[in-house]
Amino acid sequence: MSSKPVRCAARLDVRALPTWERHPRIRSAFDALDEGAALTIETDHEPLPLRLEFERLYPEGFVWRQRQLGIARWEVELRRVPRVEPLGSLAAFLRRCPLLCDAPEAARVALEKGATEKVFDEGAVVVEQDARWPYLGLLRAGTLAAIMGSSTGREQSLYDVFPCGTFGDIETLDGGRSVAQIVATSAPARVVLLPAGIVVSMMAEYVDVARSLAAIVAQRTRALAERLTDRTTQPAIARVALAILPYAPPDAGLSPSLEPLRRMTQAQVANVAGTAKEVTSRAIAELEAAGAVERAKGRIARVDRRKLQDFVS
Repeated sequence: MSSKPVRCAARLDVRALPTWERHPRIRSAFDALDEGAALTIETDHEPLPLRLEFERLYPEGFVWRQRQLGIARWEVELRRVPRVEPLGSLAAFLRRCPLLCDAPEAARVALEKGATEKVFDEGAVVVEQDARWPYLGLLRAGTLAAIMGSSTGREQSLYDVFPCGTFGDIETLDGGRSVAQIVATSAPARVVLLPAGIVVSMMAEYVDVARSLAAIVAQRTRALAERLTDRTTQPAIARVALAILPYAPPDAGLSPSLEPLRRMTQAQVANVAGTAKEVTSRAIAELEAAGAVERAKGRIARVDRRKLQDFVS
């Protein structure tokens, strides 16, 4: 038996609005929601800035589900979370995860009983590449990065994991070895580990769990396909601009970059862009000369979203 259907209270298309007007409009619409109701947003860029803002303003108060539907087309469902379990509890966290937010209570209880939690310092390896990994991981706090190494020693970033996101999902579905190394990119990174066998059993018993995990992996496939296309067709400066763009605030002009970018080294930006560190350094210098970014102490401290977008072909 599935959980109670979500009421979609409103739909908001912000694509025609200037980026600096979008977040206030979205917050107002979200504040008007009843508990358990959802707001669906249509936007034209990766909505990470909005997500980080909601994590800061509404901690543990929402479920975030996003889908990339096509080129420059994203959809976000923001659901106001009913106050059922105590704040900070594992049960409350699982209810917020896209994997389990629509699952029956019995499925969440079964997974909670089998769950273990671990904490990792920044830079710690959570999962090694090409390893047996018998878990589906959920990130409770911090950030993670999936990084693929090679025989030449060169590393490339595949994707990032943010709170309530999953890792080990591909391996849970196909039973194979880990695709990439998973590394903590902020401290502390708190993860919840669900035994893959229990997850697979829940998928067989509850269609909502199976459908949610399939959607998560499908979206990851879209993101990886887009990143592969960018790396094979875009010039180096465009790839560096694309690596920075998700962390650009919506405000007009040069504005403080979002926290994950302020922590990133040039080597980490190079991993995301799929370029050599020296190439990335030259590209960042060119972006800074054009007024698209501004550095402080070797890190990208401020970003102009509009000017940065001009470098993306």
